Amino acid sequence: MKRLLIIEPNLRTLGGHYAEFVRALGMRAEGLPIDVFAHPDADGLLGEMPGVSPCRDGLRSVAPLTEWRMIRRAVAGENPFLVLTADGRHAAAVSLAAALTGRTPDNARLYFHWIPSGLQDTVLHRLSTSTRKHAVAVVPTEAIAQALREAGWRRVTQAPYPAIGPVDPPTPLPFARVLVAGAARANKGLDLVVGLAERWAREGRSIPLQVQASTKHALRHGRREVALVEALLASGYGGLMADDRAPERAEYSARFRGSLVLAPYERERFAHAVSGVVLDALLNGAPVVATRGTWPGSQVERFGAGVTIGERTPEALSDAIDTVLADWSAYAERACLAAITLAREHDPRHLLARIS
Repeated sequence: MKRLLIIEPNLRTLGGHYAEFVRALGMRAEGLPIDVFAHPDADGLLGEMPGVSPCRDGLRSVAPLTEWRMIRRAVAGENPFLVLTADGRHAAAVSLAAALTGRTPDNARLYFHWIPSGLQDTVLHRLSTSTRKHAVAVVPTEAIAQALREAGWRRVTQAPYPAIGPVDPPTPLPFARVLVAGAARANKGLDLVVGLAERWAREGRSIPLQVQASTKHALRHGRREVALVEALLASGYGGLMADDRAPERAEYSARFRGSLVLAPYERERFAHAVSGVVLDALLNGAPVVATRGTWPGSQVERFGAGVTIGERTPEALSDAIDTVLADWSAYAERACLAAITLAREHDPRHLLARIS
């Protein structure tokens, strides 16, 4: 019986978008068994997901060697496999595995979330001749697809990022909070959120502002995040609710209810990259403030489900928030209508049809 193997050794908990991606595919697998090669910490949790089983194949960790070993075994097998978060290193690993096993890697599917960038990524793509010729590059947007075709990939397929919204379509709710959903990072506009909190503190405002911003998370992303988190906590804004941990799945979804979500992301990073957080927000009927010229911004403008900002400043962010709050019921209603369309467009069945 055909099975699908998903390779993602960084998947350790049920929080975050590694797990949500896998969960979405499992919920729509419809008879296709899915094995997931993840960190061993996730074994028990994966066993609770519908349609998904943990792949307990030897030693596992986030070490590159364990991922390479699994890719080599997958290339040598008959079943399709999906590298969940791929870049040039994975393309090179598939080519090397094909050379060592004497197999054509036409069962390999590599999911590229971003346009290849950087010298290392570019060189590794160019060296991966067998992968570019035989493997399937799976992408969520046309811009990423075009970049890979220009890099020599012959089999490129586009499918919407897989996501499943609430069982029942969302309904408009009264405003409850401004929310920075997911872990706050510099390239997602944490500096603007800091400036917003400082501005609101000076103005004596009291709008609830909830941010997931732990110093532990910041330490994993660099000194800039550490300084920004410290500045946020020192802003003196009385309406600030700063979490030092990632919420469980049910709590994460619940936070969108009645929330205005902030996504003032950097254009360079998110011009063509899908934001799982913004997709979650709209699927749950939450209006969004996003940067114009990004994928999140295009979704906001498409549905009128929020406001986009051209200039990424705390002042522009604050003005956009005031615009939405001044007509909250209309923006919330449009966000709920967007949820119905996006749930259909991002149904995981679209992706499964291209990788199984």
